Amino acid sequence: MLNSQPGVDEDMSDSIREFREGDLRAVEQCLAELQDFSKLIYPKVAAGTIASQYLQYLLTRCRETDGKIFVGESGGRVVGMVCVMARVSSAAVDEEEYEYAYISDLVLLADHRGKGLGRKLLQRAEEHAQSQGANLLRIHVLARNEVARTLYLRSGFEEHVVALQKSL
Repeated sequence: MLNSQPGVDEDMSDSIREFREGDLRAVEQCLAELQDFSKLIYPKVAAGTIASQYLQYLLTRCRETDGKIFVGESGGRVVGMVCVMARVSSAAVDEEEYEYAYISDLVLLADHRGKGLGRKLLQRAEEHAQSQGANLLRIHVLARNEVARTLYLRSGFEEHVVALQKSL
């Protein structure tokens, strides 16, 4: 169960701040860990070796969508990150045109999970989306990532589209 009592589930030195150029390597490490973890759940996910290239992609998408990357620090060390794109246009031909905010990635290094920092990163991404005028926020999660699914559902997200697949 997630606990939000200060001192019980989080180190008081934990903080959230905007990404800086000096964070490149630490954020790449976070993305590599996310990719490698995701690959265990779904083998078609690219390995963590693409982290540097993927971070550059995220930074470009943030510039295009009024997005931001925020990092979570513990004891002055970057131990997690979240990327939120604040103005994403609906691309579905069968829907009305609208914009939404999208959290593309949320990750904490393994030894910092379960302490409340993920919730803080998620909240900071939501605050940024709202500050940019978003009234709808989306996030995707692998179906078998139960810990992340639970966090998102407890944070007010609802299932929107469920994608199914079948190996042939």
